[in-house]
Amino acid sequence: MVENFQTIIIIIASITLFVYGLQSFSKEIDQLGTERLSKWIDKITVFPLGGFLLGGIFTSIVQSSTLVSSLTVSLVNSGVITFRDSILILLGTNVGTTSTAWIVSMESSFLGPLFIVLGTLISMIPTRISVAGKSIFYFGFIFFSLSFISQAMEPLKNDPLLVEILSKASNPILGIVYGIIITVIIQSSSVVVGLVIVLLSQGTIDIQSAIPIVIGANIGTTSTALLISLKLSSMSKLVALAASTFNLIGVLIMLPFFGLLEQIATSFSNEPSLQVAIAFTISNTFTSFFFLLFLNPTIRILMKHRWYKEQVKVDESLKVESV
Repeated sequence: MVENFQTIIIIIASITLFVYGLQSFSKEIDQLGTERLSKWIDKITVFPLGGFLLGGIFTSIVQSSTLVSSLTVSLVNSGVITFRDSILILLGTNVGTTSTAWIVSMESSFLGPLFIVLGTLISMIPTRISVAGKSIFYFGFIFFSLSFISQAMEPLKNDPLLVEILSKASNPILGIVYGIIITVIIQSSSVVVGLVIVLLSQGTIDIQSAIPIVIGANIGTTSTALLISLKLSSMSKLVALAASTFNLIGVLIMLPFFGLLEQIATSFSNEPSLQVAIAFTISNTFTSFFFLLFLNPTIRILMKHRWYKEQVKVDESLKVESV
């Protein structure tokens, strides 16, 4: 009993370190790029799919779809970006967030210490490049803490209760629900993907259970933007709702094809962690391109929502007052 308690505390501490690493990395990147963000948005969104590329690239760099989604909702509220561009950014975010799965699927035992030492050395250089040192340090910290999680969960990997609970995730619906609930609690799909890859690598779960969980996490990750939008404008609420709806519809469309998704993933690689990354990437990319294909009809439908009409009325009244 005492041993199990100690193991659980160590696991929670390891996950906390992983979350801290992700948050700190996001914060450092955010500080490096916040000042230029508005200029980038203005330049990139000039192109038809500029917002989509911005969402994908920015999420890949920051390693947090939650942060980018929340930031997008805030930028819509302040009028920095248009409604159309916000939708494109969110669709790009869906693709960009898959980079996390590829990163955590790498061998972390060596990469973690390497980037930690490299980041520390760079931060000591008395030039402008030293500001990038912290970002590199926390990037290595993500890998380092992930290896801690793997070691911490080793004693529980064959625990009958844990195996029984997670084995039920092989039921696609239940697996998706697991992914949503865990992500809403932790508030990070990146952490969920990392945990799934660790459990898969240890043999606690199989690819059949892993795919529904990580895809379900994609729905849960939009909860933060939804919560933030409640305090903002009607347009912000609509953008957050659209993000959740896109991911939900994407998962429902993919649901009948989970078996095919598993076959494709296993045919590309024998490495369990890479199989998760492949399945996650295919699912999210399909969702984004599906809505890109029907972008104009989708926006027309969203513009009929009462929140959009409310915002238009507010904007028009402000213009009259300013005149």
